[in-house]
Amino acid sequence: MQTCHAQENSICSIPFVNGTDTLDPSINSLLKSAVHAPFISYDDEFLALLGPNPAVELIDEREVNFAAEAGVWISERNEVWYTTWINDGPTRVEILDLVDNSIRNLTSSMPLENPNGGYYHQGLVYFTCLRDDTRGWPGGVVSVDPETGNVERILNSYFGLKFDNIDDVAWVTQPGTNNSFMFITILPYPETSGLGKNDTLPQGVWRWDPQTKLLLPAISRTELPVANGIRFSKDQKTLWVTDFGGAERSRNWGLPAEVGAPAIYKYMLDEDMWPVNKRIFGVSRMQAPDGIRVDDQGRVWTGEGEGIVVRAADGRIIGLFNSQYFTRDPTSTAIVQFALAGDTLVILGQNKLWTVKLTEKVLSD
Repeated sequence: MQTCHAQENSICSIPFVNGTDTLDPSINSLLKSAVHAPFISYDDEFLALLGPNPAVELIDEREVNFAAEAGVWISERNEVWYTTWINDGPTRVEILDLVDNSIRNLTSSMPLENPNGGYYHQGLVYFTCLRDDTRGWPGGVVSVDPETGNVERILNSYFGLKFDNIDDVAWVTQPGTNNSFMFITILPYPETSGLGKNDTLPQGVWRWDPQTKLLLPAISRTELPVANGIRFSKDQKTLWVTDFGGAERSRNWGLPAEVGAPAIYKYMLDEDMWPVNKRIFGVSRMQAPDGIRVDDQGRVWTGEGEGIVVRAADGRIIGLFNSQYFTRDPTSTAIVQFALAGDTLVILGQNKLWTVKLTEKVLSD
């Protein structure tokens, strides 16, 4: 069997079904037919999630990319908030109403500055914002009240060091208490940009404690050079972080080759809600894992080159939502984010916005 005909020294850019040859013509025929299938299943657990007649609906399609990042489900309003793509210029927030599938722009008390990652926590939507010196935007974290549209700035620097590539955000609550902590991931600032920045916060994972107003590093960049997506388990005892590293991507970020890995890492949380006991949970076959969600059953969903990959709680890949069906170009405009909204998967396919009805409520809130 031959897999992945990618060029030497480059990341794998060919999905499994495209780049696999066997000596069995019937298997080759099956793989060929799967290229543009919406779902690829490796396990009965995944088939059970889909049911016999999974309902796939294209909500909107445009010439330009519009559905890219965040993917925040507000359960009380049954809405999914998402952002446009930073590669196409300054970003904005759009809102999908899952009741009638209507879409509207966010109306807020002040404009959001390059919103990117998002999370809903205790009645507020939190967005990471990417720095843009040409517009005087420092980067950081803001909160938005979905009822009033009121925006408050939560973080904008750390002792004057700016949040250049602050990417994702997630909240965790200490069991047995009402104390919550906000975790953020910060990507490297590419040296290849030529801007020579030296006022940036080091990449890695940081933790904001609103009880003490304290921002501290939680996971060093030596552990996670390209920390990207971040989420917690339902019981608030486990943390998952995706690393957008690996040979080719590390060079893109201005890092030495082979730094990091296109992998998902799992941490336990100690009694003080700090990540400990790191172990690798999974590795992306194509490109690298980006957005991540953990459902109520402990399954881990990630946006990767092949699509939205679903892993069982023990790490087995049970199936995927095929990027070759849900987006126009999985290599250049891959699915990087999505939302789990009760029994609905919302796929941010860049220039396409989809919903897939599942047979179970994978996320309760």
